[in-house]
Amino acid sequence: MYIVLFACAYIWIMMVATAPSLLKGIAVFVIGGSLIALIYYILDTPGRKRRRAAEED
Repeated sequence: MYIVLFACAYIWIMMVATAPSLLKGIAVFVIGGSLIALIYYILDTPGRKRRRAAEED
């Protein structure tokens, strides 16, 4: 799971660094960061369920 997130983050950073203008760089930074956060949230759902179940026991 984490290798996918690292790959997405690398591509995201490269897209921000090569943005043709400051406004586009900020937009890519915000939109890309929120997409990576969403991907992490979705991929970590089974782990959260396991941790919650272990905490209840």
